[in-house]
Amino acid sequence: MDTPNRRDFLLQSAALGAGSLFLNWSNGGSASETKAPLVKPLREKDVPEDIAPIDAPFAMPNLVRPTFPDRLFDIRDYGAEPGGETKNTAAFSEAVAACHEAGGGRVVVPKGDWLTGPIHLRSNVNLHVTEGATIRFSGDREDYLPVVHTRIEGVEVYNYSPLIYAPNCRNIAITGKGTLDGNGAHWWTYFEENHDGYSRIEDAKRPLSERRYGNGDNGLRPSFLQPWKSENVLVEGITLTNTPMWTVHPVYCENVIVRDVHVQSLEAPNGDGVNPDSCRNVLVEYCHFETGDDAIPIKSGLNEDGRRVGMPSENIVARHIDARDVRTGSGGIVMGSETSGGIRNVYVHDCLFVETDRGIRLKSERGRGEVVENLYIRDVEMRDVQNQAININSFYSGGEATGPAPLFRNINIQNVRVDGAAMGVELIGLPEEWVQGFRLKNVTIRADEGVLCRRVNGLTMTEAEVEAEEQVFELDNCTDVTLRWLALSGGDSPIVVRGEKTGDVRIDDSVSEEAVELGPDVSDDALIRVG
Repeated sequence: MDTPNRRDFLLQSAALGAGSLFLNWSNGGSASETKAPLVKPLREKDVPEDIAPIDAPFAMPNLVRPTFPDRLFDIRDYGAEPGGETKNTAAFSEAVAACHEAGGGRVVVPKGDWLTGPIHLRSNVNLHVTEGATIRFSGDREDYLPVVHTRIEGVEVYNYSPLIYAPNCRNIAITGKGTLDGNGAHWWTYFEENHDGYSRIEDAKRPLSERRYGNGDNGLRPSFLQPWKSENVLVEGITLTNTPMWTVHPVYCENVIVRDVHVQSLEAPNGDGVNPDSCRNVLVEYCHFETGDDAIPIKSGLNEDGRRVGMPSENIVARHIDARDVRTGSGGIVMGSETSGGIRNVYVHDCLFVETDRGIRLKSERGRGEVVENLYIRDVEMRDVQNQAININSFYSGGEATGPAPLFRNINIQNVRVDGAAMGVELIGLPEEWVQGFRLKNVTIRADEGVLCRRVNGLTMTEAEVEAEEQVFELDNCTDVTLRWLALSGGDSPIVVRGEKTGDVRIDDSVSEEAVELGPDVSDDALIRVG
C-alpha cells in the first residue's frame, strides 16, 4: 500500500467529514478493489541456493548449514529392501551408526518405498532422502518402544519415540526432495479411542517420573521429527505428510534451519507445521504449509512444567512463508499457547496466508505466565481468513484458568494487507495484565468487523485503511493510544470509545469529531486532538 502525502491526506479527510471517511491512498477506490499482490506465492524456482544473511531488529547470528564429510552410506548396503513390505528399522539404525562412527557423512535413502520404525539420528549424520524416495513409517506402536524422554504439548514425558528422534546431537540434517509419510491415521484413532480423560494441565503438576506413557492403551501420540537438546540442525527440501501430531518439533535446540520444507497435515489433529519449542537461533524460510493446526507456532512449555524448565524460545526468524488452508482454530504465525518459558525476539516477514483460520496470533492464558515480547512482523498478505487476521488472546481456553498471567509487550506489525476476514484485528488483554506496547503501521484491512482493542496500554495505529461491514474500530479500556492517518469506512460509528479506564487517546484530523462515539463511562478529557 502506498503511503499518502500526509498533508493531502489530512486535508481530504477533513473535507469528506463524518459521512464518508474512507480513502484508498493508492488509487482513490475502495479496499475491495483488486491490487497487485503484496506477497507473491512461493514457487520452487524462487528458492535460492544460498541462505541470505539475517537482518533482524535484535542481535542474532547468521545461520549456516552444518557441513558433513564426503562419505556415503546407502541403506541398501545395510540390508534395506524397498517395496513397503519389509521393515527396514535395523538397516536405518546400522547405516546411521556406521556414518556416525566413521566421523560423519550422508546416509542415503535411494528412490523407492522404504518401510521402517523410528529412525534415531546421531551427531554428524545427514539423512538424505532422494527425490522419488518415500520413507513410510510403521503402523505398529510397539516399534516405537522403548519410551524416550520427550516433550508433548509443553509437558515433558516418557513416551513412544518420535518417528525421527535426534537426542543430544551436534551437526545433523534431514535433506533431499523425497517424502516422509508418518502413517498418522493409526495414531489419531488410537488417541481418540483411549484418551478422553487425558489432561496435560494435570500432567504438568506431577513429577516427571509419574508421566510415563507408551504401555498398551496408555500412550500419547509422538511428534514426527524431533531434534532434542541438539545443536546445528538442518531440515531442508523434504515433504512431510500424515504426521501423528506436531510435525517438525525441535526442543531445547540451538541453531536450527528449516528450509524449503513442505508440510501436508490437513487431516491430522494437532497437525502443526514447524514448532520451535524452547529453542534459540532458529530460521524457517521458503516453506509451504497445509496443516491441520498452526503453520508456525512458537512454544516454550506449559504451566508448572514449563516454568520448571524455564527455557525461552528466542531469536527466531520466519521469512518467505506460504501457508494455505490452515485449519482448526489455528494461524499462520503463532506465539503460544504454551508460553511458560517465555518467547522473545521474533522476526517474521514476506508471508502469504490464504484461507487460514487466523493469520497472526498470540495466545496464552492464566497459569502459563511469563513474557512474550519483542515481536517484529512485516510484509504479510492474508486472504479469506476465517476468524481474526491479527489476534492477541489472553483467555485461550476461557476465563476459568488460574495462576500467573502472561504478558504480551512490544509488538510491532507493519505493511500488512488483509483481503477478507471475519475480523481484522482483535487485541484482548487480561484485567490484571494488559497488552503493553502494540504498534500497527501501514495496513489495509477488509473484513466483516474491523478493529477491537480491549485492555491495551501503549497502542499506536498509523497509516491504516479499514473497511468493515459492521463495527469499524472500537477501543475498550485502552490508554496511551495514538491514531494517525486513518481511513475508515462502514458501520454506524467508525470509532467507538468505551471503558472507564480509557485515557490519553490521541486522534488526528483524519477522523472527524462526528465520527467518534464516546461511551457514557468515558471522561470528556480522555480524547486529545492532535495535528
